[in-house]
Amino acid sequence: MTSSPAESLKVLVVDDDVQMLRSIADILSLRGYSAVIAGTGSEAIDIARRMKFGPAVALVDLQLPDMDGIELVGRLREIAALTEVVILTGNASVDSAVRALRENSNDYLVKPVQPEHLIGTIERAAERWQRRRAEEAMRQSQDRLRLIFDHVSDALYVADDEGRIIDANPAACSLSGHSLEKIQTLTMADVLPENGTHLLDVRSSAFAPGVLVYTVRDLTRQRKLEDQLLQAQKMEAVGQLAGGVAHDFNNLLTVIMSYSSMLLADGAPADANRGDIQAISDAAARAAALTRQLLAFSRKQVLQLQAVDVNAVVTDVEKMLRRLIGEDISLSTHLDPDLALINADPGQLEQVLLNLAVNARDAMPDGGALTLTTDNADLSEEHGDRHMGAAPGKYIMLAVTDTGTGMTREVQQRLFEPFYTTKGAGKGTGLGLATVHGIVKQLGGDVYVYSELGHGTTFKVYFPHLVTTPDVVVVAAEQREAPRGSETILLAEDDDALRSLAARVLGAFGYNVLVARTGGDALRIVAEHLGPIDLVATDVVMPEMSGSQLVEKVLRARPGIRVLFMSGYTDDEVMRRGVIDGQTAFLQKPFTPDMLAHKVRAVLDLPKVVGDL
Repeated sequence: MTSSPAESLKVLVVDDDVQMLRSIADILSLRGYSAVIAGTGSEAIDIARRMKFGPAVALVDLQLPDMDGIELVGRLREIAALTEVVILTGNASVDSAVRALRENSNDYLVKPVQPEHLIGTIERAAERWQRRRAEEAMRQSQDRLRLIFDHVSDALYVADDEGRIIDANPAACSLSGHSLEKIQTLTMADVLPENGTHLLDVRSSAFAPGVLVYTVRDLTRQRKLEDQLLQAQKMEAVGQLAGGVAHDFNNLLTVIMSYSSMLLADGAPADANRGDIQAISDAAARAAALTRQLLAFSRKQVLQLQAVDVNAVVTDVEKMLRRLIGEDISLSTHLDPDLALINADPGQLEQVLLNLAVNARDAMPDGGALTLTTDNADLSEEHGDRHMGAAPGKYIMLAVTDTGTGMTREVQQRLFEPFYTTKGAGKGTGLGLATVHGIVKQLGGDVYVYSELGHGTTFKVYFPHLVTTPDVVVVAAEQREAPRGSETILLAEDDDALRSLAARVLGAFGYNVLVARTGGDALRIVAEHLGPIDLVATDVVMPEMSGSQLVEKVLRARPGIRVLFMSGYTDDEVMRRGVIDGQTAFLQKPFTPDMLAHKVRAVLDLPKVVGDL
């Protein structure tokens, strides 16, 4: 059965005459309207408020017991502005009709009401309500579309089939550099490059007959983010390679440095071979420094973190920098006296300063000026969009500015790549700025460069404000005669040469050494050895199980045993998954016999804690 158009329309009838109410409600119901009755103005207001969109039509008597009918009309307008109001009155005077119309009613009826006259008036009011409702829905839809149109990030142009622009959104105005009024005098050919550009994605679609919508997307930011992601992936890949090489290389360097150190200690000052041995030792030390740069770049080193005043570090290295850059370059500092502290490794921070200063010096072959500046900074979301990896928040900024030759955009894009250098053969490893990048990133910071050819360069390095205490406490060895001991040490190291060397060194210093090649070997020794084991010294990266996994099992078998981790390649994540408890001792490879002896003694002499046996 087909429903009547009036069936869903609600009519609110307000009259204090009960018989009149029932008669009108019955007539409306027979014609398919949903009639709702109210005997007072207050009751009518309550009913209207409970309706989702208010009544379609309100038939209101002018004489009500609790309020004037005209007052009720105003209240109903506040609740539902689209409601059509028909005044019902027993006074047929012209004044009543004029007053009703003036008070924003739409029509009026005079009692007694004829059914045909009532239905005709209600139908006309209902039609007006439906038309106004449709117009309001259209207006709201247009407002929503306009809101979307104005706020979408892509540029939108509305044009006729001859390309004349009818409308454009703010993004289009921004992209074209014209006001809306100007754009509406142009054609699509005027606002788009003749053959397009690789930085714009242009699409069109029919919107209405003779009307097209052009969507123009600026790909500049997207391409920049893609380039940043590609660069980050490249750096990560090279970092993994560098870290892996450093692991094996540091094992070899430990053997070379240790044996050369022992030969120098045992030999007489006049030994004919002493110079050769010293040259080997010096070369190994330079190789160790290069390896540290690889680790810094790949962010695989354990940092000795502490609260650091960057101003104090700058002041401490200022004299060294003056000697480093030469007399033809002036050095000045502008340090914020209220600079916040950062959580950093002072030695790594000095390395950042030195590398940036060397880079600046080489850019000023004829002299110039070098300026170091510190300041507090608050990085926004916008900065995070430009420079991936730095979360919005509070930072300290260290700026290094030179008046040198500057760099091209192409050079800037490759600036932090390892082994990339613009210097001549033999004049640079290409690791200086890559090392800076690695150190800064490992500390949760960011580095930004601005440079123009002939106008110098500014590096801005951002470090997060100090918010947490360091995860790793590295026990420092004092520079004194290597101490001796008689305790039992379990040594776990998979490199044969290094294991043999470390066992020999520790034995020479009086320790009883139990040697294991793998974690499995070490656990068998722990299970079979009847005497005490005072310390387990283990490499972090080993076959079968990692050093942290070994330590976890050893501590379950022998609670309270001291632990010393050794590695030339230490991923912070490996350490965090281990037994890091704020008192983990770590010895970075390569090391010398004295360094090993000092570290072992320092760990064994740590105060005992609750739970130690």
